[in-house]
Amino acid sequence: MFSIRFSLIFSALLFVLLWSNISCQTDDIQDVYIQPTFTNVSEDESNELSFDFAEMDTDINNEINVAHVTPFLESSSEILSEGNENWNDRPGVAVFDFDNDNDLDLYITQKAKHSNRLYRNDGTGVFTDIAKSAGVELISSHSTGVMTCDINNDGLPDIYVGAWGDPEDQLDFRSPSDIQGNADTLFLNQGEGKFLDISEQAFGESRNIRSATSISCTDINNDGWLDLYVANVGAHDFRTFNSPSHPGHVNFLYLNNRDLTFTEIASEVGLAGSQIRMRSTSGEPILFEDPKTGEMFEGWDPTRVDRLGNQVGEPVPQTHSTLFFDFDDDLDVDLFMADDGDTLKIYKNDSTKTKIIFTEVGEALGIDYSGAWMGFALGDYDGDLDLDVFVTNIGSHAMLRKPQDNPTGSCEYHQRFAWGTCANFMLRNDGVGNLSGIGQSGIFTEVGSTIKITPNKILAPEALKSEKIYRSLPIPTGIAAYEFGFGTTFFDLENDGDLDLYWLGSNKNMGAGPGGDVYPGVGRLLRNTGSGDFEDITVEARILDIADVDYSVLDISSKEFNPQSQRISPRFHENGKGVAHGDLNGDGYVDIVGTNSSGNIWTGDFENLVAAPGPVFIWLNGGGKAHWITLKLKGRMSIDGTGSNADGIGARVNLSYKVFGSSDTHTQVKEVYAGGSYLSQDSIWLEFGLASANLIEEISILWPSGREQIIRNVSVDQILEIIEPESS
Repeated sequence: MFSIRFSLIFSALLFVLLWSNISCQTDDIQDVYIQPTFTNVSEDESNELSFDFAEMDTDINNEINVAHVTPFLESSSEILSEGNENWNDRPGVAVFDFDNDNDLDLYITQKAKHSNRLYRNDGTGVFTDIAKSAGVELISSHSTGVMTCDINNDGLPDIYVGAWGDPEDQLDFRSPSDIQGNADTLFLNQGEGKFLDISEQAFGESRNIRSATSISCTDINNDGWLDLYVANVGAHDFRTFNSPSHPGHVNFLYLNNRDLTFTEIASEVGLAGSQIRMRSTSGEPILFEDPKTGEMFEGWDPTRVDRLGNQVGEPVPQTHSTLFFDFDDDLDVDLFMADDGDTLKIYKNDSTKTKIIFTEVGEALGIDYSGAWMGFALGDYDGDLDLDVFVTNIGSHAMLRKPQDNPTGSCEYHQRFAWGTCANFMLRNDGVGNLSGIGQSGIFTEVGSTIKITPNKILAPEALKSEKIYRSLPIPTGIAAYEFGFGTTFFDLENDGDLDLYWLGSNKNMGAGPGGDVYPGVGRLLRNTGSGDFEDITVEARILDIADVDYSVLDISSKEFNPQSQRISPRFHENGKGVAHGDLNGDGYVDIVGTNSSGNIWTGDFENLVAAPGPVFIWLNGGGKAHWITLKLKGRMSIDGTGSNADGIGARVNLSYKVFGSSDTHTQVKEVYAGGSYLSQDSIWLEFGLASANLIEEISILWPSGREQIIRNVSVDQILEIIEPESS
């Protein structure tokens, strides 16, 4: 009891310190890693899921230095005016500064009959919900993903909110229903805390009424005006991966007409969705015939109908997330696409200001694996000055049970073959090269299974226990041994100059509900050792996706350590979905926001079910004494109507500095982007950790317009706005 009370008192004090910008001393970080080793695979076919602690095939003498881990403080209940309860199956979050007051605000989505939240940050540790007065509640909407960007170049971020149909009406989009609840919404920021719904004006008959998940803002044709890409999955009532037919809904690409209207062009340019890839055990396409037309479709049964007899789905995959950035250094944004039950896709952009052209290159790169692809994180994790991509998937849970024999859309079927995987991917950027028949392209190599990770001693993944792996499956290594992911982000945890990685995710349900043991993801924080390898510090950093964790005792040799009573176990996991980052309290250290699905949980002796909300977690970074700088880029379109978009989305920044006591120059690279993760959006401000550097030698910016800008001798520990220069 004493330890719990002490922990609560300590947490309260730490919360005050975090919002008072009082820093604590942190030591240098050691480079610590190991390569997991494994024994023979068990012949036990049951492979029942159980949760043990510190029983992995690894040399546990290679331990994480706990003294060098500054913990997060989960603060949602204290700082959110409406508390942290959220009612939604697909809750999204955006971190952005809607009122241009130099601190970051939040927009969080909920399902119908529950107001979405627009939390205004007052800069003192209080986030007040002003959704009603701002006009962005959307109480009738089944809201999902959210994206913010300046669509009209007036210097104010606007809000796009995705939606999908009523998850219980057994109707697909072709059937009449409450269109307001199903339709996406575009809010125009009018300033002074007010927004205007311009959806009908902006989209007309092309307004999305399908099943939006994640949204991206990007400038497809470099005309200085931001376009919108909306990823769709399928109607919740009919989403299934237990048969060969697992269709989604087409995706939408809205080209900005520069007058608060958009033209939908996805089908025209080949980005509405590809043909589903669904193969038999012999590798042959599994086809379904449309009896009306005689046309054959792979992976889509056109005879399936909804409650009113209307056709269900379309012959395209279910897209969870998209990521736009310039992967081939040709000054236009290319596209990564995460499809569930289908292949990972990469589209090379060769567009001009008058013609949109995309070419799929994932197959040529050899990374078009079928999986349950979910979300993206973008960052230079290995410090070689190009941008790498982390992609979330179902993860290693599928390795713990017998593979599926019958063809389905699940990665648990696909992973049996050379074309499929359930593993999370780390796509290392190997620079620009030439692909046969395609030309210049970014070159990416999947290296996740080779990355060295020091496992967490308290709560290692089950897949690191080789006896748990089903006998016919290969032993996973590196990131491939880790669990389910939806939302994800790269960020610099300690401002030491290298990128760390966080993700969370689960499906079916939270741990306390039916199905909660199928994909029990607890979230993972992998700290970069500085060499591109990682150590799992999730527990020590106090960022488990679990409510009410007692972190007071983390020494597993202590008699007081009790993982069950302390809730340090996958069985207590929440149903993770969205992740976004940003410096919420302005102390120079990046904080994390995570969303979780609501659902039904058991009460008593598993006799009754009750509805339970999914918590929104706000993990405030414990901070330190390392230096930092945050850059806010402003394109000239918002000033004189020339150059790049107002948000600077697509701009590439190289920042160089020397750490104290060294003559070596360190350089970091980042690109401004709006999308990726899952349902959610990181702050578009660029955060750089600078370790002990007390001066930045040079900031070099390549704007989407092609204009180059160099700024030298910049002070540290500040939020710096940089305006795109005039054309020379």
